[in-house]
Amino acid sequence: MQQGSLRLGTWLGIRVQMHWSVLVIALLLGTSLAGGVGWRTAVLGVVLFLWSILVHEFAHALTARRYGVETESIQLWALGGIARLRSEAPTARAEGWIAAAGPIASAVLAVAFGGVWYLAGAHPADGPVHAILLWLAVINALLALFNLLPGAPLDGGRILKAVRWARHGNRYRAAREAGRAGTILAWSLV
Repeated sequence: MQQGSLRLGTWLGIRVQMHWSVLVIALLLGTSLAGGVGWRTAVLGVVLFLWSILVHEFAHALTARRYGVETESIQLWALGGIARLRSEAPTARAEGWIAAAGPIASAVLAVAFGGVWYLAGAHPADGPVHAILLWLAVINALLALFNLLPGAPLDGGRILKAVRWARHGNRYRAAREAGRAGTILAWSLV
């Protein structure tokens, strides 16, 4: 177990942990949301947001399992989450699907929260729960899009690695190329 982490149990055969920094982010996020929707709804929003990150990480882990790669653990931390895989993907195709599974799950959640918001009246002024549903739809869409940016260690960087690996057949060269793209992306964001 990582130092400073709280074990949340084993779900679907995968150890789930939460770093203490998640509590700080949850408090900041909850405080920010509470001003507009009240504390109870803000807590619900934060819990559903953390659940969304878990769904994203479980999508990676369960897709990896389908390709014969076991997951050591899933760790929630201040900047999101990480599924720690026990080994590399066996093929470029497996690497691509394992990487894409998280953003796909986040996009599905964005559509689901957006759909519930729409079916419930489609107007954030209708109440705090409507506002949180819309916020969850938007935040999951942003999570999916951000993770698709083409640079390691983001999921988009792993997809780039898979594409380059499939193209020239060298896993290590592909990893270096995705790493360079990640460096360029980081400097661009700064």
